[in-house]
Amino acid sequence: MSTLKKPKYAILLVFVAVGSFLLGSAADRTIHAADNIFSSTRLFMGVLNLVNDNYVEEVETGELIYAAIDGMLEVLDPHSSFLSKESFAEMGERFSGKFYGIGIEFDVLDGFLYVISVIDESPSEAVGLQSGDRIVRIDGASAIGIKHDEVRQKLRGEKGTRVDVTIERPGVDERFDVTITRDSIPIRSVRTSFMLEDQTGYIQLIRFAKTTSRELEAALDRLQQEGMERLILDLRGNSGGYLDQAVEVSSKFIPEGRVIVKTMGRNRSSNQTFNSISGVNHREMPLVILLDHRSASASEIVAGAVQDWDRGVIAGTRSFGKGLVQTLFAEPQLTDGSALKLTTARYYTPSGRMIQRDYKNKSFQEYVEGSFSEAGEAGEAGQEAESGTDDGHAGQAGDADQAGDADQTDDADQADHADIPERTEFTTAAGRTVYGDGGISPDVVIPAPKRMYPFVIGKYRGWVPFDRACFEFANAYSVSLADRQDLRDDFDVFLQEFQVDEAMLDAFKIQVRDSGITFSDEEFNDDRDVIELQLKRSLARNLWGDEEASRVAAAGDEQLQQARQLFYSHEMLVQQ
Repeated sequence: MSTLKKPKYAILLVFVAVGSFLLGSAADRTIHAADNIFSSTRLFMGVLNLVNDNYVEEVETGELIYAAIDGMLEVLDPHSSFLSKESFAEMGERFSGKFYGIGIEFDVLDGFLYVISVIDESPSEAVGLQSGDRIVRIDGASAIGIKHDEVRQKLRGEKGTRVDVTIERPGVDERFDVTITRDSIPIRSVRTSFMLEDQTGYIQLIRFAKTTSRELEAALDRLQQEGMERLILDLRGNSGGYLDQAVEVSSKFIPEGRVIVKTMGRNRSSNQTFNSISGVNHREMPLVILLDHRSASASEIVAGAVQDWDRGVIAGTRSFGKGLVQTLFAEPQLTDGSALKLTTARYYTPSGRMIQRDYKNKSFQEYVEGSFSEAGEAGEAGQEAESGTDDGHAGQAGDADQAGDADQTDDADQADHADIPERTEFTTAAGRTVYGDGGISPDVVIPAPKRMYPFVIGKYRGWVPFDRACFEFANAYSVSLADRQDLRDDFDVFLQEFQVDEAMLDAFKIQVRDSGITFSDEEFNDDRDVIELQLKRSLARNLWGDEEASRVAAAGDEQLQQARQLFYSHEMLVQQ
């Protein structure tokens, strides 16, 4: 009997010995890591003390600490970041879906506080504020010369509190006072939703916040009641948000139980698979998703899942390529109200694609600007490229005209893409080829218009000065439409019949030049179509609101109008 037990005891002793060795090795590694952290922290504290005691000027230690943390995180990746108490609170508000205030979008122009638009179902709408109103006093104090931050401080506040404002309105001779009771103000994820035509609905989703899935469902239900049988979901410019909302949005279109996204990281808790959930009924509706180079993160999760399951057609240009998942660490790890947004995993589409763009050995600016240069795709406008074809390319087009030139030669195409890194190929459920390592490539390339901005881009690099000029012009011009009551009363008449005429363009040209923006007549004429569209859009917002302004913009949106035609031409959509 004893001879039979000896091997068991021997095996047990071996396990104990090996276990002790492994535990000892793990303990040694832990001690070694702790020693390294202690040594590095001591070095950092030594440098900080030397700077604090000897620098030529007095320093703010807190600022140095924050800068050091920022520098540490920059070494990791472009998306890990440290949030101060103020930044963390602002981020929470932005994605919570609400804040407390009076419910306006505003701007300060030449020292005057203007109402740009009034948020639906807000206290400001209840008391009748309008786009173009100028707030000249707040609680008895002058608002002339007010700063943006001061506006937020004065107009936001606890629910149920009141604020008195004095209004100047175009076309009204006398100022008038309004008392507004602050309330919960929704921060919308669905910017706009309406019917493009009898059976085609359009929804623009601008973020993935706590309320996104609920808002989208309400918009889908309303449009279906209006006759929607097919949908364009616009994710252009949507930089992402909450992962769970991306899963819920995807689940509205993808059958229950299918993989939406997988996450994999260093810690076991980061390795998760998220499947489509039940409870929605839009899974048979023909679907087009619009992307551009600003579509990122959660937007790419939705587009990647739809593409991998061949559930809809992805159109537009290649997305940003953010495939890193951040976890937010705050209390109890950080006790001063700040937060750490740390990359803890990578996400993968159902076919196994990791779509993160390369960021190694690049500055943050180079990393971001890379999405602009890679936004163009090989192929022809309105033709399949990258996914869904055997001869698609991963790459950059020159300008938009070249991207849409049906007469490009194979040699020219190869030359355009000679310096583009190869991308890993994957296969969708139906066997189509798709690509990883650099964003979601569209099934159908629809290049962005060649002129994304009018002439002011050369002076100011952005929409803001031009948008302000359009707003100011529309604010004044809408008063002169008093003799066209049919236009003011009926938006559909305005949409179909109103045209920006030569007199308006000449007046706008004078106004813009008077504001200090310089340009040639040739530049102005080159961008005439953009200018006419934006002036009409601004007038619509001034006379009616944001949804009507969006409908004007949609009518002149070349990418959107081409995407609408896919329901009649693309085999995946025609078959549905």
